[in-house]
Amino acid sequence: MSAQEESSEADEIRMVLERLAGLMQAGDLEAIGEIYSTGRSVHIIEGVGVNHGWEEYRDDHLRPELAAFRNLVYHYFAIEPQVRGNIAYAAFRYELSADTEGGHIDIEGRGTIILEKMNDQWKIVHSHTSGRPK
Repeated sequence: MSAQEESSEADEIRMVLERLAGLMQAGDLEAIGEIYSTGRSVHIIEGVGVNHGWEEYRDDHLRPELAAFRNLVYHYFAIEPQVRGNIAYAAFRYELSADTEGGHIDIEGRGTIILEKMNDQWKIVHSHTSGRPK
């Protein structure tokens, strides 16, 4: 892969992750599901919790969490993609703020996402995020 192709792929990874954060903020679970690969071998780790597969993450974690948030602001930045053929990984930083029944939360964190290119689309096969109050 040429340096130009690698740079183009890295830009594509950045756009996928920025889109993911925007879809999370919008609560668009259907569109988010199109970014994740299928099957229980997909691991979504947040802090010390883990979900196996997009469906489990969506139903047991993300749907109730998003329903509890009001005025959600969520974004990824400082995204550093590395592309290795049809596999890519990206370290990034994130910020999340929202109002909840228990009060306002402001979180900053870091994460890593691993993607695999399947049928010309990058799909998340693993993610790990950890955050703490600002």
